[in-house]
Amino acid sequence: MVDARSAARLTLLLALAALLLLLAPLPFSGGVEARAAAVVLPAGRALRDLTRPASELLLNAGQVRSLSAENAALRRSVARLEAEAAALREANVATAQVSALLQSAGADFSRYRAAAVVAVDPAPGRRTIVVDRGSGDGVASGQAVLGPGATLVGVVSSVETHRARVRLLSDPDSAVAAVVQQSRVQAVLAGGGDRLRLDFVPVDAAVHKGDLVLSSALGGRLPGGLVVGRVSAVTSRAQDLFAKVAVEPLTDYARLEQVLILVDAALPAAGATGADDSGGDSTGGPTR
Repeated sequence: MVDARSAARLTLLLALAALLLLLAPLPFSGGVEARAAAVVLPAGRALRDLTRPASELLLNAGQVRSLSAENAALRRSVARLEAEAAALREANVATAQVSALLQSAGADFSRYRAAAVVAVDPAPGRRTIVVDRGSGDGVASGQAVLGPGATLVGVVSSVETHRARVRLLSDPDSAVAAVVQQSRVQAVLAGGGDRLRLDFVPVDAAVHKGDLVLSSALGGRLPGGLVVGRVSAVTSRAQDLFAKVAVEPLTDYARLEQVLILVDAALPAAGATGADDSGGDSTGGPTR
């Protein structure tokens, strides 16, 4: 801002200018004008230099406000575009996952409903998920749920109009009929954490590490021959009636994002091995 000294200089300049106007008609005014100009011009330049920063500051302030508004608009546009790009990438990932699931399930796509996992049961020890398909899509309790590679990952336990809850095979309350492919030994596949186990396997049964475990037809409620996992360990003692058989799932249940629900189980299931009397799933097995 212009202080008192600057105001005094301005007043002096105005007085000199008025004096020059009054003396202009006189014959000796030329010399006076020259001497006055010698005084006024430097003072005028000093005043101009003094006031220039203030004027430039006002001009720059307007430009800064304009640039700030433009930058804010650009940031909003960039954020919106990034969100749209992320959504598009997620849609592409989901499409690729569903496509892979359908390809592994076989050509008869009408038997299945693709569903996205929308929630996971947070309760300790529980292994259930919620998917975005329900009774309005033909989903019903007891239907098989498949994961990558057409592997059996769970069974529909309850249904709403547009949602369904799936009990994974690893849930402590899960128990389905199963068969060891190589030896045809029937057993009950039970959950209980990250690994599965086969219950009621005779201690002398020919079950070995690496054997493939499938669903069994003994329950009759689900199609047979669905791949579940591989035997990862077999332990027993001489006095035991049943061996302890651990099964490693072929699918990481914690990473499920898209699944297939088998809504029509009238035909042989995808991934069936063609066994004579094996290949089914049962939700009516022992439940703990």
